[in-house]
Amino acid sequence: MKPQYLLILFLLLVADIFAYTEVTALIRQPSDASVILGVALLAVLILVNYITIRYCLSKLNA
Repeated sequence: MKPQYLLILFLLLVADIFAYTEVTALIRQPSDASVILGVALLAVLILVNYITIRYCLSKLNA
């Protein structure tokens, strides 16, 4: 096992927790612009997670 990729996955988990709290705070605001920004950031968060996890898993299996 390559510890640097496991560290990246662990740091991604920690960053996800902080990012998700920010996204939910934006979505709960009454402003339409805040909700749209929150949904857009959630989509970016999902995309970044997918790319990072696929990259790390490909390197761990190699």
